[in-house]
Amino acid sequence: MTRTRSRTDTLEGIAEAALGILASEGPAALSFRRVADIVGTSHVTVYRRCGSFDGLLDVCADHIAAGFPEIPDDLDWTTATQARFEAVYEMWTEHADLLLLMRGRAWLGENMTSRFYEPAMRTILDTGLPLADAAMLFSTLYRLTIGSVLSTRANHWSPWEALEALEALGADRFPALEAVHHGVDKTSGHGSYGEILRALIIDFGSRHLEEAAAVEVPHS
Repeated sequence: MTRTRSRTDTLEGIAEAALGILASEGPAALSFRRVADIVGTSHVTVYRRCGSFDGLLDVCADHIAAGFPEIPDDLDWTTATQARFEAVYEMWTEHADLLLLMRGRAWLGENMTSRFYEPAMRTILDTGLPLADAAMLFSTLYRLTIGSVLSTRANHWSPWEALEALEALGADRFPALEAVHHGVDKTSGHGSYGEILRALIIDFGSRHLEEAAAVEVPHS
């Protein structure tokens, strides 16, 4: 097996090697030894740099987050919030294998925190929502996003396989599911995600902002 010594054992080099393995060989192939072989060092060195396998995944996650787009500050809060979460959706979709290996753990680190978590939460808080409501909205959107990626990109149970399974069980026994399978376009996961995302932002924001305003204005 040929070693590639053009890379170094910096965290950036380790992340690039690991992500290359995921893209070309799949999550089962990722290991300290495989990464070490690519960067041209020992697996012990890679382990020490990352601390654990979860640490290796965290290094990969924050390396990816370095490319998270800047969202303009002059956008209204609904547009900015939707743009940020759609960008997270795209990022996770492109790296669904890593998302699966992370097992639902938060993507922490300097890049993800400064480029996504902090500005996204600040934008929501700037609306005047109480802290608890702002945290609830963020958590809801976050879980919607990660769940949408896992169900549409990282899950091998495709709509076509689901339809075959339904027909094998006897589609006439499940008329509602059969109607949905035959009548709804299931090819665009991003489109349906974006619609649900925007609906949640607008509905939650308008409802809770109205409630907050009603509490602040005393009745005469």
